Amino acid sequence: MKEYLKVGAVVLVGVLIAVFVAIKLAEAPQLGGDFPGGITPSQLLTGNVAGGYVSPVGSLGLQTSNGLWLGGTSQYNEQTEYVTASGTPSSVVTLGPFGVTTSSATTSITLANTAGLSIGAICSGGAATTTVFVSGCQLSSTNGVTGTAIVAYSNLTGANLAVPTSTLLRLTFDQLPY
Repeated sequence: MKEYLKVGAVVLVGVLIAVFVAIKLAEAPQLGGDFPGGITPSQLLTGNVAGGYVSPVGSLGLQTSNGLWLGGTSQYNEQTEYVTASGTPSSVVTLGPFGVTTSSATTSITLANTAGLSIGAICSGGAATTTVFVSGCQLSSTNGVTGTAIVAYSNLTGANLAVPTSTLLRLTFDQLPY
């Protein structure tokens, strides 16, 4: 009979250990990717098309070493690209082949947001085509809120190219204000 008591005691201790382990495992946070608790948020960013900026949801903002914030509550510090804009050439232009002096032209693009930028701020850009590229641009005028950028664009082909007014040019002022 003593054997049955020993086996019963071992089984009872085993059950108690299993229950204890199960309780501890149930209390442990579940990890899933980058989000503690295994809960992935359904929306990480909100956007404002009119203002041209993206905002992180919640407290995903980050203070940089120079005291500026990426993310947060102000539209002017919620993205790494400080100001973005797009526009099209004001008139149809025929550009010469790549490399000749007639292969480039300029146009003006209006910016809806220039807060923190000053005249002469340099931007970079691209075009929504494989035949034209933005070769340079800079802020030429601003009233502190809106402004105008002068954009130089060039022909990438080896032949003359008529650039229509529907050619989309995209600009980015990626330097933060000083």
